[in-house]
Amino acid sequence: MSKGNTEIFKLDDFNFETLLHSINRCYSEEIQDELPKPSDFPNSVFDKKKNIILNSLLAFAEDCESAYTKSVCKRIKGVWNIRKSRIHKQNLDLEDTWKMISESILEIPSKATISSIGSQGFLSIPLYKFDDDMKFFDFIRFHIWENSLLEYIDTDISKRFSIHSHSFLAQSWIIQGCVINDRFDVKVNEKGESSLFKIEYNKTLNKVNQHTSSAVNTGQIVDINHTAKEHFKAGDSYIIKAGEYHKSISNGKENGLSSTFFSFTTQDKKIIQSYVTGPTKMDESEINRKMHIDPKDLISKINSNFK
Repeated sequence: MSKGNTEIFKLDDFNFETLLHSINRCYSEEIQDELPKPSDFPNSVFDKKKNIILNSLLAFAEDCESAYTKSVCKRIKGVWNIRKSRIHKQNLDLEDTWKMISESILEIPSKATISSIGSQGFLSIPLYKFDDDMKFFDFIRFHIWENSLLEYIDTDISKRFSIHSHSFLAQSWIIQGCVINDRFDVKVNEKGESSLFKIEYNKTLNKVNQHTSSAVNTGQIVDINHTAKEHFKAGDSYIIKAGEYHKSISNGKENGLSSTFFSFTTQDKKIIQSYVTGPTKMDESEINRKMHIDPKDLISKINSNFK
């Protein structure tokens, strides 16, 4: 929300401590003690209702000696931009959001950033995660596709298990490059040629972007029909409803380079079981995340091409 030329991060649904925790937990465990606490923020960054005055927050960040406090402040602003775009169905201020998020990563040591590669082959960096009440689940990430990252995954397995659904409403904003999103209609059919697999996570699920999982065959045979192919470029955004099936790939012209902001939110306060489709003859497939990939060179490459 804006008040004159002053942007306000309204905290109607939660307090600043909750917001800060949801940001801080997306940095690596080893630097948690160096991240700012609520008491580190002066009263000048809040209005009378304890909402955040964003230009005051950034002014405070500029005067801070701690690189981590600067990073957290910029990440709060970037997350606010994304949430505002999503909630109010507005175009994302891509230039400002990219500046805030990229600087929040580039200006701190690489060890502080959680960055992992999942089975789909893109680098995933968490920015904000709220899961205290799953009815209001909110998870925002930064994704990078680039051909050099493919060496870290089994591309054959990735192709076999590429069509999937999500438990939450998903929205993607294209920062750079081109993303191709294919949509599918998946129905139970004993004469089908694929099976539904359920994702089972290990005990590190409570950690952010740091869990391994397995795709386990449910025994349900399904028929898959391709329904749409969509091409998205920088500045575009698209939505995948909870339970809908899709797969997304990068078609960036420069070594496959594409990047997006991506969010998951609870739809209608309900969590829907997600599935991935795979070969009927397979019982299980392990899905591992490659930890840790330094994202700075790729971010610098995006910066050099950013317009």
